[in-house]
Amino acid sequence: MEEKQHLASNGAQDTHADWSSLVARAVDDVSRILHSETHLLQISLSAAAKAQIDYALAVFAMVAALICAAICVLAALILLLHKSFQWWHGFPWWQAFAVGGLLMFVVGIAIHQIAGRWRLARQQI
Repeated sequence: MEEKQHLASNGAQDTHADWSSLVARAVDDVSRILHSETHLLQISLSAAAKAQIDYALAVFAMVAALICAAICVLAALILLLHKSFQWWHGFPWWQAFAVGGLLMFVVGIAIHQIAGRWRLARQQI
């Protein structure tokens, strides 16, 4: 059964499909909206997952740098206490390890600061 409707703008008659086809079009429109929303959700989740992976890699690099720093400082302390390499006529080993350890601490802290700023900037977007 078709309904006929008069349009006031141009005076012509416009025929609309019956209720079943209108409901089918409405369901089709709703399914398209849901498909678009799930696509947007997928995009936002993949962006969030990428950001978390990048942050995890930065934290891993920071932890590795701090572990290297701790090893260097520990080696410097051991060599300072034992003074077993006095025959070396250059820079004492314990001082070299101490400088390396302090440098690695600075690198670890720098990685932490950069990753924190980058994550904060990504959250504001």
